[in-house]
Amino acid sequence: MKQRFEIAPLIVESENLTKVQLNKLIKDHLPEVKISNIQQSRQKSFTLYSIDVKSFNCLLNDLTAIIQTNTNQQVVIYIPKSIQRILDNNKEAYVKQIDLEITEDEIKQVLEEQGYKAEKITRLVNKDNEPLKTIKITFINAYNRDLFVKLGLQIDSMHFSAEPAKYNNKPAQCFKCFKFGHIAKYCKAEKQICSRCAEENHTHINCPNLQGSPVCRNCKGGHTATSTECSKYKEFQQKIQKTIDQYSSTSKVARTPAPNNNWNNLEEFPQLKSIDNINLIEKITEQIISAVEQATQRIFETLNKKFQTLANKLGFDIEIDAEAELEETVRIKNNINKNLGQTSPRNELYETNNNQNETPGIGIKRKDISPNILSQKSKNLNTNQSL
Repeated sequence: MKQRFEIAPLIVESENLTKVQLNKLIKDHLPEVKISNIQQSRQKSFTLYSIDVKSFNCLLNDLTAIIQTNTNQQVVIYIPKSIQRILDNNKEAYVKQIDLEITEDEIKQVLEEQGYKAEKITRLVNKDNEPLKTIKITFINAYNRDLFVKLGLQIDSMHFSAEPAKYNNKPAQCFKCFKFGHIAKYCKAEKQICSRCAEENHTHINCPNLQGSPVCRNCKGGHTATSTECSKYKEFQQKIQKTIDQYSSTSKVARTPAPNNNWNNLEEFPQLKSIDNINLIEKITEQIISAVEQATQRIFETLNKKFQTLANKLGFDIEIDAEAELEETVRIKNNINKNLGQTSPRNELYETNNNQNETPGIGIKRKDISPNILSQKSKNLNTNQSL
């Protein structure tokens, strides 16, 4: 994925400096600077590509003095104009429909109170020098501008929307040779070229080939040299837009569109459990719990009968702790319900066990019988038998 806010390159222009000499000066005097490449764009001109912001600032601020001191020649270091315009646009915002009664000083005071740092505030004027309702604000950096665009301008109870400055992706075109990338002021062509027929020594106004089809000066297509349908025009425009996307603070990273799912295609979605299946599982679980309770009840009924018979033969009176028995029964049943993922109301269990005539179920707790009592009971039994 392409990174945003990439470091801008620097142009170094000198009188008589080679690429190797420039590299050695940077290496000896600026060892902390990190550069990915040094390219010679044209004679006596080099392009430096810094890796980080610290290296960029160091080259921009210190390299000029280093070259002048060690080589005794004049040098100029600057950011390419095409990139500089984008960086300047990153700091500009426009606010429209601001009443003429609101002055620039009032806007400046409001921005300072809200924490913004602005360099310049200007109200635009028309060709007759009459003030308009549009304000241009230049901030110290792109961060202040971007935040301001998101929040807008708030003056007391009045809110005004803000928008970022637009970027111009229209390539420069010379109106002498009609090539792209420069203007007529810097054109090196000796003869005027016609924008309609692409021939020399006349303009489109007095073109002798008005009856014929137009011919493009750049791509030889069937249109004039100033047409936006020209393939060369589009090529230069794409290069400018690529640079804008690279250095603009408002450029958006392209997102992959979400897939267009067919909501009627059941194969694209997982099969959900139907309500009938869930009800069936609950019914089976209840039946299992009921069967376990009944089986446990029968087991303990049998054990109770055998224990009671044995106690009668020995002549013991066994008392059953009903309350402890009920609590134990509730605890065991709740454990069964928990293991099977079901919950059973506690009051139902109490209602079923409140009947004193029913045989105690699971978890019967009986009073402890002292060994001394058992011994005394045995002696009495033996005495009766001897009598």
